Amino acid sequence: MNRREFLAGIIASGSAPLLLNGCATGFLACRKINIAVVGYGRIAHTMDVPGVQQFKDRCVVSAVCDYDATRAAYGKKIIEERYAKMGVKQVVKTYSDYREMLADRSIDAVLLCIPDHQHAIVATDCLLAGKHIFLQKPFAQTIQEGRVVANVARKTGLVVQVGAWQRSRPQFRKVVQLVRNGRLGRIARVEVGLGCDKPGGDCRPEPVPATFDYDSWLGPTDATVPYNWTRCHTRDLSHIGDRPGWIQLAPYGWGMITNWGAHHLDITAWGLGCDPSSVSGTCEWMDLSGGRLWNVHTTYDLHYNCGGADVHVNDRYQMGVKFVGENGDWLWCTRGAVKVTPSDPEPKVKPGQLGPIAASRPELLADLEPGEMKVDMLSHGRERFVKRDDHFLNFLEAVAREDPQYTVCDAEGAHRSTSFCSLGRMCMELSRGRKDGATLAWDAKNEISGDREADRMLAPFARGRFDLRRTLGAAGLDYDTFIKPPTCGRG
Repeated sequence: MNRREFLAGIIASGSAPLLLNGCATGFLACRKINIAVVGYGRIAHTMDVPGVQQFKDRCVVSAVCDYDATRAAYGKKIIEERYAKMGVKQVVKTYSDYREMLADRSIDAVLLCIPDHQHAIVATDCLLAGKHIFLQKPFAQTIQEGRVVANVARKTGLVVQVGAWQRSRPQFRKVVQLVRNGRLGRIARVEVGLGCDKPGGDCRPEPVPATFDYDSWLGPTDATVPYNWTRCHTRDLSHIGDRPGWIQLAPYGWGMITNWGAHHLDITAWGLGCDPSSVSGTCEWMDLSGGRLWNVHTTYDLHYNCGGADVHVNDRYQMGVKFVGENGDWLWCTRGAVKVTPSDPEPKVKPGQLGPIAASRPELLADLEPGEMKVDMLSHGRERFVKRDDHFLNFLEAVAREDPQYTVCDAEGAHRSTSFCSLGRMCMELSRGRKDGATLAWDAKNEISGDREADRMLAPFARGRFDLRRTLGAAGLDYDTFIKPPTCGRG
């Protein structure tokens, strides 16, 4: 059964929770792609929305949804003003409920710029509504959540681009191509630095703003926790680009291991081309004294076994990825002095640190000769992938082609990379109270560890109507099948 047959079947059965949009039966290359946005905060305001708005001849942003009505209104204002400066008159609709927005058949694609704990349910709803999605990283909050989204993406055949934008930058692409094609020989180890979060936040309860649907924002997590703006995001729209509190507050975010791990461990996984078989190590946790709220890890020291290579993730390393070959030669890549948003950790290159791309010997950075190319990491979909330095352009081109494999970071790849990160977080949790840390085995084929405590952390978050079991069931899909990898009976 192909994508269109599957989606049409959901509609015909009357079991679909939402309506199919027009993109499933049309070829989008012949018109502008109609885009909606869910979540208008830091990443939407500073990166994702401007990222697609720049391509005004390819797409139009027509709707914005946020559980905070003030942010939805602000998003409408800013988007319309940006268009006006381009000479485009565009009216942007606002929504408080993304499900209502998804019922609009004219919407082709959705930018999901929401907190990590909301990713899986909203992404699944979008895909089952027939919408292509641009999903911010990390892909999902638990491994089984990610597996559901990846399986639904495969079943629907819709485009999923994930915000692991480093794959669209030339220094990361080049190093990965060189590593995968044997420039360093067998990889002995990989050194990965992610930076550190700092304690903060405020535990004191505050009144929930009248314009904020706090219960829906909490989604599948505990609904009894008191509101404080540092749990969610700032109320001051002049600081909408500031780093929100939830990023360093479990269970909404897991800290740097998934936040920047979804960038640098993504490049690690892309370069090695394999899944880890174990992870060991420990971390330090944030100081919660004095009424501080944020609770994720600070420093960390993790070792993954990945195909015999030791992937060492440590806060003392410069932020970036260094692949080290069996003979000691190495290739390095990082962002250099590039900041994506003003509130990102400072990436400035300090004296003695490496720039965006480097090698132990300059000749190691020479382009691959035709005979050296064994694995082309940039060949995707039904046609040769066009190298793009713009992650959003790649997304729009994939949507226009209705070709999910044309994206440089698709659902399955993002799930595997995020699982890499999630295993580190699970190991950190297991290490609490253990002097020498913990060791966690991983069966990547079946996506289980065999450790009862760890495997409980694989499960999706669920609360009432915020439950993937309900979402899949409403579409006539079997939850127990969709939380398993394809080799475990999905067919």
